[in-house]
This record gives sequence, C-alpha cells and structure tokens, in this order.
Amino acid sequence: MTGSDLKFVIYREVDNGYRWRVRSATGGTLESSKRAHRHKGECEQEVHRLREDRYSGAAVRDLTVGRFEI
Repeated sequence: MTGSDLKFVIYREVDNGYRWRVRSATGGTLESSKRAHRHKGECEQEVHRLREDRYSGAAVRDLTVGRFEI
C-alpha cells in the first residue's frame, strides 16, 4: 500500500475536540489519534508530522470544513 492509497481524516467530536484517523483505500482504519485535541491546529500539526514520518503522500480530508486537501 502506497501513501497515495491512504487518507487522513480530521473530524470533530461534539464534546471532546478534534481527532484524526488514517484510512486505507478500502475504508479501513489503520491508525487513529489516541486523544482528542482541544484546538484544531494541534490536531493538524500531529497529522502533518505523521505524514512526514510514516505516511508520506497520504491525502488529508478535513471533515470540519468539507474540503479535500493534498
């Protein structure tokens, strides 16, 4: 599986803040955030760190704004 087959999904929980998960091309969850982030920027920073370290080329889908980023 290549990085281009993977997608980070950033989403917001109603009470707990922002989280992310890594999804495969078939929709399975490979990894997810261990904790909720109070601020969206903190969640985004963690996603971008992981993209650089382990999931190079993975797309990022931000469900909090309804747009697709690469």
